[in-house]
Amino acid sequence: MEGLMAVVISGAIAALFIALGLPLAYRKIPPNRWYGYRVSRYQFEDDEIWYAINRKGGVHLVFAGAACLVVTAVSILFTGNPDAQLVIMVILTALLMAFIAYEITWSVRAARRLARDKGLAKGDGADSD
Repeated sequence: MEGLMAVVISGAIAALFIALGLPLAYRKIPPNRWYGYRVSRYQFEDDEIWYAINRKGGVHLVFAGAACLVVTAVSILFTGNPDAQLVIMVILTALLMAFIAYEITWSVRAARRLARDKGLAKGDGADSD
């Protein structure tokens, strides 16, 4: 199993990201407190903001899942090499951390911008949520 570590983990993450991202990308998830990008109070004040942020966030999740699929494909080439599998896992972890940092930054800024455009927020950029 040690030789398949990166294959199994990156494949599972890819499937999870794609499965979670598609309903958001297709605007199938209504505003709620359990599932979706909930980075700003403005998303609960206006459905249009909720759907805009979650649609784009869902697309980002699908792309991140596709990137994990590429990592999975590469890791298959190294199933017999536990050291290479470990390096692949470190790379996967770094990619996922970068994705999460980007996604949080993007979604907070986008929600604020949309709220300002709709007159829900002042131009100061302050958002307590």
